Formats: sequence, C-alpha cells, structure tokens
Amino acid sequence: MVFLGLAVGGAFGALCRYLATLWLHGFSLADASFPLATLLVNVLGAFLLSYLAVLGAQGLVSPNLRIALGPGFLGALTTFSTLQLESDALLREGRIGQFTLFLFGNLLLGYLAVLLGRWLAFRTTERG
Repeated sequence: MVFLGLAVGGAFGALCRYLATLWLHGFSLADASFPLATLLVNVLGAFLLSYLAVLGAQGLVSPNLRIALGPGFLGALTTFSTLQLESDALLREGRIGQFTLFLFGNLLLGYLAVLLGRWLAFRTTERG
C-alpha cells in the first residue's frame, strides 16, 4: 500500500508541476524568460513539506500518508535538477542578475517557507 501511495502521489505531483509551468508561462514553455514556475513550486513545496513534517511528528498524519504526500507528491512537484539546469541556462546566457535572483530566491525563499510552514503547523494544531 505504501508503494501505491508513493506512486499515486508522485504522479499527481508531476502533473501539478507540469500544469503550473504551463499556466505560469502561458502554455508556451519556449517563451519562459525567467523560470518562475520552478521557483514557485520549490518554495511552495518547502512550505508544504515543513508543514507536513510537523503534523507527522505530532502523529496527526499517518506514516503512509506522509510518504504519499512527502516523497510522492511533493518530491515530484519540486525539482532540484530543473533548478540547476535553468540556473545554468541563465548563467550561460549572461543573465547574471536573473541567475542570482533565481538561485538565491530558491534558497532563501525556500528556507523562509520552511520556517513559515513549521510555524503555521504548530499554530494551527496548538501543540507548539
């Protein structure tokens, strides 16, 4: 059952990531001058994973659901390899400002999202 949840979560996460990219870039991936979709799904994924981790640690989410949502859905939604590839493209194109904004935006905003997710999870469950 764990593997099925992981597979289904991963399928939905991958689909959501692709749809987010299409939606944010006007259904034309070739026209994306800044990889906003990758930045947003990575920050959102960091927030949701942090929130899920707190709920799991408090016993409010079953281990099977944590696997389906964490490594499954959120693992497929977020993407480190795409972040690296898009960072390289920005740098090779000489777009140093966008490269810096994108790379550090993912790191800094992702970390802030983790802090916010943890804070919100404790706040909404009143166990923190």
